[in-house]
Amino acid sequence: MKKLIIITLVCITVSLNAIAQKSIKGKVTDADNQSLPGVSILVKNTNKGVISDFDGNYNINNIDENAVLVFTYLGFEAQEISINGKTVLNVVLKESAESLDEVVVVGYGSVNKRDLTTSIGSVDSEDIVKTATTNFDQALAGRISGVQVSSVDGTPGAALNIIIRGGNSITGDNSPLYVVDGIALEDFDPASISSNDIESYDVLKDASATAIYGSRGANGIIIITTKNGRKDGKTDVNFSIAHSLQWIPNRLEVLSPFQYVKYQEGIAFALDNYTPGSETSEFYNTWGNPELYRNIEGTSWQDEIFRLADTDQYNLSISGGNENTSLYFSSEYLNQEGTLINTGFKKIINNIRINHRINDKAKVSGQVQYAFSDRTGLNVSGDNTVSVIRDAVQFRPVEPINADGLLLGGVDPNDSNQRAFFNPVKNLENTDRSNRSDVVRGNLSLDYEFNDNLILKLSGNYQLNNTKQTLFFGKETQQGTNGINGINGTVTNRRIQTISTSNTLTYKKKFGKHNTNFLAGMEVQDRSTDFSSARNSQIPTDIFGIDKIGIGISPSIPVTAVSQNRLFSFFGRANYSYKYKYYLTATYRADASSKFKPENRWGYFPSFSAAWRINNEDFVKDIKFISDAKLRAGWGRTGNNRVGDFDAISQLDINANSGYVWGQGQTFVPGAFQSNLGVPDLRWETTDQLDIGLDLGFLDNKIEATIDYYKKETSDLLLNAETALHTGFERVQQNVGKTQNEGLEISINTRNIDNKNFKWSTSFNITFNKNKVVALNSGQDAIFTDPQWSGDAENQYITRIGQPVGQIYGLQFDRIYQVDDFVFDNALQSFTLKDGIPDNGALPIAPGSVKFIDQNGDGTINEADRVVIGNTQPKHFGGLNNSFEIGGFDVQVLLQWSYDFDILNANKSIFTVPRTRNSSGFTELADAWTPTNTDTNIGTTRYFSVFGRPPTGNLLDDRYVDDGSYLRLKTVSIGYSLPKDVLEKLKIKKLRLFITGQNLYTWTDYKGYDPDVSVGRFGALTPNLDWSAYPLSATIMTGINVTF
Repeated sequence: MKKLIIITLVCITVSLNAIAQKSIKGKVTDADNQSLPGVSILVKNTNKGVISDFDGNYNINNIDENAVLVFTYLGFEAQEISINGKTVLNVVLKESAESLDEVVVVGYGSVNKRDLTTSIGSVDSEDIVKTATTNFDQALAGRISGVQVSSVDGTPGAALNIIIRGGNSITGDNSPLYVVDGIALEDFDPASISSNDIESYDVLKDASATAIYGSRGANGIIIITTKNGRKDGKTDVNFSIAHSLQWIPNRLEVLSPFQYVKYQEGIAFALDNYTPGSETSEFYNTWGNPELYRNIEGTSWQDEIFRLADTDQYNLSISGGNENTSLYFSSEYLNQEGTLINTGFKKIINNIRINHRINDKAKVSGQVQYAFSDRTGLNVSGDNTVSVIRDAVQFRPVEPINADGLLLGGVDPNDSNQRAFFNPVKNLENTDRSNRSDVVRGNLSLDYEFNDNLILKLSGNYQLNNTKQTLFFGKETQQGTNGINGINGTVTNRRIQTISTSNTLTYKKKFGKHNTNFLAGMEVQDRSTDFSSARNSQIPTDIFGIDKIGIGISPSIPVTAVSQNRLFSFFGRANYSYKYKYYLTATYRADASSKFKPENRWGYFPSFSAAWRINNEDFVKDIKFISDAKLRAGWGRTGNNRVGDFDAISQLDINANSGYVWGQGQTFVPGAFQSNLGVPDLRWETTDQLDIGLDLGFLDNKIEATIDYYKKETSDLLLNAETALHTGFERVQQNVGKTQNEGLEISINTRNIDNKNFKWSTSFNITFNKNKVVALNSGQDAIFTDPQWSGDAENQYITRIGQPVGQIYGLQFDRIYQVDDFVFDNALQSFTLKDGIPDNGALPIAPGSVKFIDQNGDGTINEADRVVIGNTQPKHFGGLNNSFEIGGFDVQVLLQWSYDFDILNANKSIFTVPRTRNSSGFTELADAWTPTNTDTNIGTTRYFSVFGRPPTGNLLDDRYVDDGSYLRLKTVSIGYSLPKDVLEKLKIKKLRLFITGQNLYTWTDYKGYDPDVSVGRFGALTPNLDWSAYPLSATIMTGINVTF
């Protein structure tokens, strides 16, 4: 009986359950009634679910009549809906606010990130603000794949070197074009925009994205959009204040007083036969007893010129308005001390933007920005004549700072060689250098909507950049001594004015499942430059500084110049998509530039790109862990017009020394001369680029990955090519070169934990790029370049076909010549090399001289034995960022690296080689060769005339090439935001306290100040040169950010 009852109850339960089971179907669309394929529909609290089909339809069988369905789709808000017994449920998904934030700005417009067919990288503006840097570009390193951000040096306020997907040009500028609020700026200074004003920061990397900028797009485009005012009737007032400390994390290792005196004793032995009373010996007053200096600390001149530097920064912004009128105003003040004494950076930025809707058809926008900046202090990096870092290393460590600090006697008054050495502290303190800039930037635009589909935009833009550079050397500086120039000063003024107008017409239309968007536009730009410079020397007093250089008695001839160019353009773009699955984009631009002759004035720049959203296909829909999969491909052509305004035409010039000698009396008659041989065929440098990319999303986009392969070839590169001698010129610029960059970019973003009280996300990117030269001048295999620093070596860089641009070139070190390599002639007191041992190209040779590898085996070291000894291109670079939100705390940790590249350490080349009496150097000199210290690579100091390397031939060797690979703790930021209940009591909207560290630690084998350095004078031809560079500083910043 019990069994019967149980069976009956089970049957009833099953029957009731069957009755409660339903089937439901429906259609998912967006707000515009467009079908959404690939929507995930999941029965809540179960593993049951389906994916909407091609037309947005779905059907689920056998579910509870009270079940709750969860609808999720990339870029739209998730919805949970109870079916409540329904059999048909149509759903309209709303675009998520997060998706709206993911709108990416492209040329002359914007597009939702999910609809991109091109390769574009973006940085969250909040990340830039939280990094808390003096200039926004300092926050970009390690954040975007394909974008290599490096320092030239650590000069306060200096712009960084940004290269996108490898450098294209050999002799030209490889920096990207900045577009700020729609204005293309060829003279952009990152210091002219406040980080707090940036709304979005997008980098257009492939040519299908940059081709719409035509002749200016070859190096990539950085688009910056600044903030607008609020439109909800509310007003935000934001104020932040921050204070930071900067310091140089390390010091170059130099000789101690004891090591220095021993080192000088060796030179004295060679030069003066160790005779008491010689200049060198008397200078130290300790002849024959250097032990007196063993325990003396001496003076660290690096400590004397470097300091713990302060920076103060203030920001204020006001944002408000309603649906018709909005206003945004901001102001920034920054005062930064340099870590090198008497250097610094100041800037003031004011910005106002007003948007007003005139009626339902028209709206007008206007913006005015003013930026003042002043970079002060001696320009030390890579300088051949004013290198205070060099002076700090080689200045005598036994030299006192003042009369109270004399060490075992003072300066020998008979020392005639002091002309080579100047107190680095005095040099800095008595040099007055200023680089002031005033930038005024404005734009005015009108948008007119003929209807929902057709929009006309008219805009006018203006930028004025006035710079004034002053340089004054007082009487206690190296350049201000009477033996050179005497007290002297230089004033340089430059005025650059850019006026442009841009007009576009946009038409967008949806036809069922077809989406179209068309853009047509024209643009005109006029850019003019005025330059003047004046110099005077032998000024009788330095009391009045730069203001009275007119009283000097040896003025140089003033220099003036004017220049102007114009650009006229037509451009267009067409976008098409079908069912949010297939995408096509095409752009075209025609540019006419006054820089070229009429027959070459026009350049044409097309591009094509396509994308396929694979996850919307039926064969992928059932793979639930794939939430997004899009394949992209594109090709485009861009140009580089960065040539002189008048390079294409022949030019005449005249100055005080130009003229001709006539008649029997050889009378000099002033006259003009030809200063430039015009090149009628001069034209654009042109870059063709192919890009293939894959965008992936997994687990509801908790994991996102982007992979891009690119290959770009740049042709018609401007190089100096030989020309007929009857022209009067040996070489002229011609379009003859070609380079190639090929690479792979990988970006991975993950949301590891996404809870209410704890969030953790990770961003990773890595870039591999291979650069090579494809062609040079006809019959030319290589370009040799001398970086022109103060070393003896010449042509230390090579750019050769088949190899990357700007490789380090020289001899390979073998060993130090030993006594056993020679036969000693006692009568002549000379050494002769044994048979079969090659000489080093220098005479005389003796034990302790440097021996190099004889590459061609001819028994003599010369230029024919040089090879590539340093690779300046990193194998890969990238960044790893982790962000955390824990309660009210936010934490960000960014690691940035560059791997497997070499640096030409010119400092080592100078400071590990005996050069001049009384000069100091690196500690390696203490390990110089002696008959009892033979296991070393430092040549002897006892045979000074040999220099430890050949004085004839001037050839570099690989002892001075160092691995520059590094991993840097780039940013650590910790913030705390007050909770909402506390804010309400304080009547404020937001308050955040923060502490941020920059460049806190670097893992590297490089022995210089920092491996992120490149002060070569010739750009891509001389990269990674470290010579007396202003060191990169570490920074700790604390501050508070309040919004009312």
